[in-house]
Amino acid sequence: MDLAYVCEWERWPKSTHCPSVPLACAWSCRNLIAFTTDLRNDDQDLTRMIHILDTEHPWDVHSVNSEHSEAITCLEWDQSGSRLLSADADGQIKCWSMADHLANSWESSVGSLVEGDPIVALSWLHNGVKLALHVEKSGASSFGEKFSRVKFSPSLTLFGGKPMEGWIAVTVSGLVTVSLLKPSGQVLTSTESLCRLRGRVALADIAFTGGGNIVVATADGSSASPVQFYKVCVSVVSEKCRIDTEILPSLFMRCTTDLNRKDKFPAITHLKFLARDMSEQVLLCASSQTSSIVECWSLRKEGLPVNNVFQQISPVVGDKQPMILKWRILSATNDLDRVSAVALPKLPISLTNTDLKVASDTQFYPGLGLALAFHDGSVHIVHRLSLQSMAVFYSSAAPRSADEPAIKRPRTTGPAVHFKAMQLSWTSLALVGIDNHGKAQALSLTTRGCAQEDQRHQVHQAGGHAAAVA
Repeated sequence: MDLAYVCEWERWPKSTHCPSVPLACAWSCRNLIAFTTDLRNDDQDLTRMIHILDTEHPWDVHSVNSEHSEAITCLEWDQSGSRLLSADADGQIKCWSMADHLANSWESSVGSLVEGDPIVALSWLHNGVKLALHVEKSGASSFGEKFSRVKFSPSLTLFGGKPMEGWIAVTVSGLVTVSLLKPSGQVLTSTESLCRLRGRVALADIAFTGGGNIVVATADGSSASPVQFYKVCVSVVSEKCRIDTEILPSLFMRCTTDLNRKDKFPAITHLKFLARDMSEQVLLCASSQTSSIVECWSLRKEGLPVNNVFQQISPVVGDKQPMILKWRILSATNDLDRVSAVALPKLPISLTNTDLKVASDTQFYPGLGLALAFHDGSVHIVHRLSLQSMAVFYSSAAPRSADEPAIKRPRTTGPAVHFKAMQLSWTSLALVGIDNHGKAQALSLTTRGCAQEDQRHQVHQAGGHAAAVA
């Protein structure tokens, strides 16, 4: 990984940083990046500004006064990359669109409000378009041979089968709100509880199923509490939006069931589905003040054992074993430095055995890795299923060994510069991060560079193994 460029901000008088303010970042398919900062001064509160950056012209950043009453918590581009959703800590959601197709001119005409209830997760409804990239055919000259259309149902359809546009959001009090955009311009909004017993939602994420349903994952922030999952169905009945919810199987992070680590990571700090249209796999990160651990889970169908007594009474039960859904852990990392941000790939890689084998044999393939940013300023690219390290980037001039324990690293004076929000590009060949000083940094992820990093990592491992044998 190499640093491509850094977007510096002009220095405002008496400007201060607000570490408690969360940052939001979103990368569109048109290579437009929308992000927020945690800068404040006496004249204006910059935490309520939306900054638009064109990656091809990074020297010109356009700032939009969102007029949000509280700090912005979520940003989300639509599938065309021309409209942007923004949500704040007061429950207000705004839909922004380009004026005259200009990236430096934005206007908001529609939106929704859940008054006084901060938004913790936000997403556009799925339009039913899903592609799969076949790694084994990446060398083909025809674009159509590399990608194939995957059967996927939109979240909601109009008469004639056209996908209906809209968005879904989750609030901190456990409410789910859906807004539908009718062709006439009317907005249908409905709000419902995720379950009867509402609780605090500190983290949430939204994914979609091939059958047109929506899956919401929530956590209250404590690793001792379960991560809850809900199925959300949206429909239109008598010109009104209707929301039906159903509880799905939950999970406890494995680090909390290990007696040696039970109280080591008290807080869940990151909760993400591995892909927007892959609700069966989720990434969890639990942290303490100095360290973190990352786990990858998968939802699978398993047979439910039936007692022999019932099999003798009804032989049919024994022939057709009941199936249940259950979360199983795929992989987990060792103790890491404290994770500050997570970025997941948008490239829709086909997860067939052949494609995964080809991608693994190449040591690095775009879309196969996810990015983890740490409080020491480093960024690691890890395999999104095995969580094995594939590449490392250090913001400081002096690189360090990837195998060096975090406790042995020299402590710097004051907090290190680290990313508070990150996003991978749609090709997974670039990464943008917003650091704790309000700067936007762009990193390039090249196959050659990551292969060299992986080779150096293997050399370090071989050297340590040789020393242990000696």
